[in-house]
Amino acid sequence: MLAIFASLAACNSEQRSTEVDGSEATVASETGELPADVLYATRPLMGGEVYKTANFQGGSLVHFDTTQLIQVLDTTDVMFVKARVHLDTTAYTGFVSKAILPE
Repeated sequence: MLAIFASLAACNSEQRSTEVDGSEATVASETGELPADVLYATRPLMGGEVYKTANFQGGSLVHFDTTQLIQVLDTTDVMFVKARVHLDTTAYTGFVSKAILPE
């Protein structure tokens, strides 16, 4: 009985990881690994913008929603993370507010 539960748990966790990476046509989902410069990838809690600089007046590069996968590159700023977002076939690198990303 214990072996059955362990098998089900392993299959369930494998399915969840496929759902996260399988829905986006990104480098991470195509290769199964994140690029070397990426700390982690996450989905935002709400829609937002990728800014050119680490402030809200820095001008927007692109808008994203909760379906986008955000690749976090640097977390040293107090309010922003340096991030990469892929839309269609273009990658945008800029700054995203930490407030809209899960902890």
